[in-house]
Amino acid sequence: MRLTPSHILRGFIGAVGFLLSPLSWWNDLFFNFPLAYGFAWVVGRSLHVFMSVHKWLFVNLFITGYFLTNLAGFLMIHYSIFGLSKSRPLSIKRQIFVSVVYSLAVLAFFGLEICSPEEGCRVFPSWVRP
Repeated sequence: MRLTPSHILRGFIGAVGFLLSPLSWWNDLFFNFPLAYGFAWVVGRSLHVFMSVHKWLFVNLFITGYFLTNLAGFLMIHYSIFGLSKSRPLSIKRQIFVSVVYSLAVLAFFGLEICSPEEGCRVFPSWVRP
């Protein structure tokens, strides 16, 4: 396979998507939190024209922005990977579906306390020692 500018662009998009996705957990402080805060600030400032913005609304806007950055990261990864394959046409519906399923899986891992930021993921049996 010959390397083309399209391959380089898709690789760059995939790298940026990896940085935005929850697959790189260390990126939150540098990428996702500032982007989510910026999203909450812009939307909150826009809403402030029409109504008073309370703390709970700003926090929920921040959480929404954080979720959107993770979803955008997954979409970028899927675009980068599926775009390299000429046998399958690019389907945005399929990419969004897979990204939502991945996001729900990540939420389930944290919701069921299989994974936590402090301890990592407990996927090994109890007899396996670190």
